[in-house]
Amino acid sequence: MSKNDNLRMVSILIAARNEEHTILRCLQSIDQLTYPRNQWEVWIGDDDSQDQTHTLIEGFICNKPNFHLLRITNTLGNARGKANVLAHLAQQAQGDYFLITDADVAVPSHWIQCMLAPCQGQVGVVTGITIPIYTNTWTALQAIDWVYALYIIEKLSHWQIPATAMGNNMLVTRLSYEATGGYATIPFSITEDYQLFKEILDRRYTFRQVYTHEALALTLPISTAPAWLQQRKRWAHGALQTPWYIRLPLLAPLFFWIILLILAFSQPWLSLCLWLGSLLIQTIIAVAGIHRLKQQKLYWYSFLFPLYFQLGTLATLIYYYLPVKTIWKGRTYE
Repeated sequence: MSKNDNLRMVSILIAARNEEHTILRCLQSIDQLTYPRNQWEVWIGDDDSQDQTHTLIEGFICNKPNFHLLRITNTLGNARGKANVLAHLAQQAQGDYFLITDADVAVPSHWIQCMLAPCQGQVGVVTGITIPIYTNTWTALQAIDWVYALYIIEKLSHWQIPATAMGNNMLVTRLSYEATGGYATIPFSITEDYQLFKEILDRRYTFRQVYTHEALALTLPISTAPAWLQQRKRWAHGALQTPWYIRLPLLAPLFFWIILLILAFSQPWLSLCLWLGSLLIQTIIAVAGIHRLKQQKLYWYSFLFPLYFQLGTLATLIYYYLPVKTIWKGRTYE
């Protein structure tokens, strides 16, 4: 018997649409995985790309038999966009575990081992840790934003409080995916990762969160404020589908600012102290997450993060309710 015979078979699923500037970085990182090569396969779905994505993928995988490219030409059931691509890829995949990432993400070499480690018993979903690459203040604040949010989600997971999953670094067992009927059957959502997460938990599967330096994947930051708001608007669609006890903290900054403004007229010192206290708490959480991920360079930006976070949350809430359609990967969603 080969030493690899008892290892679990993994299928890596990637939806790609107009990713000519990022797809090779993603595939090169996957090609460096340390998990035995005969125990994993890659399925890439080209979602009607209008650039050189398809050609670049074909060139990269031409001598790699465990990489497969599928051109997506039709819609399966309820699925649309990325969900439709993943529905097609899941039909082709042979693995007992689906590892899902995005075309703009570079995964670490021990990614598979890190994501498989929590898969015991009734675990159906595992969420990994991803942050944007940071080279300046704007991108560093985005990175801390991800560190902060995922650190809180990881803490909630210890109490089995289901916050969300993250579709650029996510493991789903085949059994739990098939129990839902898959993306072709479940209701469509622009936040397809959260929708699948919810459907799997509804089938009495459990979840885990991986928050370690060894599992850290790197995505690309958002370069402009309008694109940043569009990203947050799409995420808000998923966030506002969560249970009330998850939504409440998301809406808390709005009520917090209202309370601060009211107090500012009658008890300005109390208002100031509450505001400074909130900054301190958010800084402490951010620093704790940065420490866990060994991202020491982010310490220098952690004191700016609370202002970024509070103003960004308010901007997101306002933008979400503006009559502006959500645009994602060149497609418009109501």
